[in-house]
Amino acid sequence: MALHQPLKLTSPLLLLSTLLAFAEPTGRVHADSTIAHCLLSDSSPAVQVESGPCRFSQRQGNVTIIFGDRAFDFPVSESGLRYQRSNSTAGIRFDMSGGSSLEVLWR
Repeated sequence: MALHQPLKLTSPLLLLSTLLAFAEPTGRVHADSTIAHCLLSDSSPAVQVESGPCRFSQRQGNVTIIFGDRAFDFPVSESGLRYQRSNSTAGIRFDMSGGSSLEVLWR
């Protein structure tokens, strides 16, 4: 009878490992997301700087910023082509090819 004891302990562990393996697909990556403060400015001095709360999300370097009723997407593959990204301890700035910039501040 002593031979069956290890099997009893192994069965629940095997069941638990199987459930955990199927509970979350392997390789799945979650986005980091936070509320921040954004400044949206245009290259034209006639256009007023917009300021307010925004949601910053990043997944594998790809950034999405929801600011008011607009969404700004900054895919890693377009860095240096459609926008320039500058990181600092205060936040992140995206200078867009059209002359606008969007700054995300962590305060």
